[in-house]
Amino acid sequence: MKNLFSFFRIFVLLLFVTSCTENIDTSARYVFTEHTIASYLEDHSQFSEYVRLMKEQKVSEISETSVYQLMTAYGYYTCFAPTNQAIQLYLDSLVIKGIIPEANWDAFPDQRTLDSIRSVLVLNSILDGTKEETVFYSAEFPRTNQEFSINTMADRKISVTYYRQDPDSMAIDGICPVSKKNRDIETINGFIHQVGYVINPSNETLGSTLHKYTIDYTSNLTVMSKLVEICGLIDTLTRVRDERYERLYRTGAFPSFNWQLRSWPIPPPEHRKYGFTFFAETDEFWEKELGKDRRDITKEDVMDWLEEQEFYPEAVRDGNYTNENNLLNLFVTYHLLPQRIPVDKLALHYNEKGFNYKNKNAAPTVPVWAHYVTMGKRRLLRIWESAESGGPCLNRFPKLNNGRHEDYHEKECSDENKGVFINTDETSGIIKLINAIIYPINGPIAYSEHVRNELGKVRLRYDSWEFQPEAMNNDLRLTSKTDACWYFSSDPDKQYFDNMTVNSKQTRFMLLSGRDQSWPNYQGDEVLAEGVYDITFTLPPVPRAGIYEIRMGVSTYSGTRGICQVYWGSRKDQLVASGIPVNMQLGGNAVPNVLGWEKDTDDEDYDAEVDKKMRNNGFMKGPEYIVASAGGRETNRMNAGSTRRIVVREQMSPDVVYYMRFKTVQPDYNTKQLFVDYLEWCPKEVYDNPEHPEDIW
Repeated sequence: MKNLFSFFRIFVLLLFVTSCTENIDTSARYVFTEHTIASYLEDHSQFSEYVRLMKEQKVSEISETSVYQLMTAYGYYTCFAPTNQAIQLYLDSLVIKGIIPEANWDAFPDQRTLDSIRSVLVLNSILDGTKEETVFYSAEFPRTNQEFSINTMADRKISVTYYRQDPDSMAIDGICPVSKKNRDIETINGFIHQVGYVINPSNETLGSTLHKYTIDYTSNLTVMSKLVEICGLIDTLTRVRDERYERLYRTGAFPSFNWQLRSWPIPPPEHRKYGFTFFAETDEFWEKELGKDRRDITKEDVMDWLEEQEFYPEAVRDGNYTNENNLLNLFVTYHLLPQRIPVDKLALHYNEKGFNYKNKNAAPTVPVWAHYVTMGKRRLLRIWESAESGGPCLNRFPKLNNGRHEDYHEKECSDENKGVFINTDETSGIIKLINAIIYPINGPIAYSEHVRNELGKVRLRYDSWEFQPEAMNNDLRLTSKTDACWYFSSDPDKQYFDNMTVNSKQTRFMLLSGRDQSWPNYQGDEVLAEGVYDITFTLPPVPRAGIYEIRMGVSTYSGTRGICQVYWGSRKDQLVASGIPVNMQLGGNAVPNVLGWEKDTDDEDYDAEVDKKMRNNGFMKGPEYIVASAGGRETNRMNAGSTRRIVVREQMSPDVVYYMRFKTVQPDYNTKQLFVDYLEWCPKEVYDNPEHPEDIW
């Protein structure tokens, strides 16, 4: 396919060159007979209405180019083309909704409504993969309920649903069937897939949807919707994007950065979207637990049940449901995350040991997890997936085969630790909205004492971008694009992240994706800063009070790594230096070997002594869990250039917000980098346990 695209690109360039020449020899002119998307659709009468609409629809508000004209040009486009019959069915649906009185294009009440409907129909039918040189034929479509990595031309997400009774059947967004006969039509500039209905992603927000569900007893989410509304969260959940950022971006307030290590400018993110994920117990669950019809269940019924379960014994039970310490508020907000997490990123599979992300159908190997900070009172919600879990689960705490020569798979999992399963198949009832995804669940989740204790007994490892909801909401986390980079303004009035502050205007701050680069980065991504960098992170909460160690994952592969001072504390404006400056060029491969790093042997006792020597120097080997390349064998523990630095060891409380600051301490700052791959929180009972030493994973 790409060879065909390359040929077409050359052909277009040759055509451009020859068109600028007055005397053209036409005796040997090549006549290109292959179809573009536009010419194919034009030549097939079942798409005549779609073609007419494409010719009328502009690519954007600031362009005079029609979508049809775009489809005649070079590019990487995936076109879901509705037939005339499909468009007529869509018009019929608009009559049912009362938008138009008759099912024809002359029946629209005003031009604005007509333009809006046409825009929805045309712009959502095409995925523009030109920036990533990506097109999708049906064999490469994502799995059920997973979203395409590229947005539609209307900047919307669409997904695919497959049906078990007919594995060859598929539908876009669950309602637009893809023709079995007319799919995978290859053209010069992309693929065409005929669809039997118009792709029309919902414009509803989480707030507006839950408001409607409070009186829609067929939604199966009425009880939880009422509880959200009672807690005063509806307005917050209607946010879609930061309009101030949009205006600044359109006016060029965020210039690209010409980085010396890249041959192309590093762009800023195009948008700053808000997002939410809602894990919601179904009405069926509540009816079973409370023994009442969903129409009759009250907030008092739910709070009585919560007290019986002893989920939040410290909570206040009063009429102020917006108070984050209120019993109902504590319960509801624990179900909400301030980021839109799609199905394929519930568990971020990339470079865990034994997994090959290049294999679309690769099954989970060692467990994958994330610990998200919830809305309301700051608490941790774990999402876990393993070969044994059967899919993603909330707050699952199994025992693992975590010995030095074991495989890190689940050994066993008691009933109280199995967690709540997140169903993602075609029966799940997942609801995808413009700013959120709702995952119906059939078991309760709560930040109970048991959950806090289990989280307090394990090492918590976070990718450095896991702290920033904006990264997930704006498709920056684990992007499908190879070698992707984004640049962020250091202007205090134009900061992108809520949980991070750039303290110096001379900071050049970037997010880098290591996809397909064979970097030993956890989950591929990394934090990188240059210049007189000075940045502060808001850290996630610890699950329970105690002494914790914080480690910083560093790769010494680049000679541009610098030296930074780490500061830590609970007063953002008065953080205290923690230890000596961190030399990010110093790894196990340093000469001379001052860290005590040695490659593992077959002698476990000797290897344990090496680990102790490194810890005495404030270092640890990299995790056995991470490999550098897809399906690779060399783990970070085997790699002398990948180490962990112990940067903090302090008493911490779950009710205190802590911060970590990274500041350069060297004069040749223009060429030296801050590199942060991941951070780990490890409780004392794990790292200082003589009976069960901390595992190597």
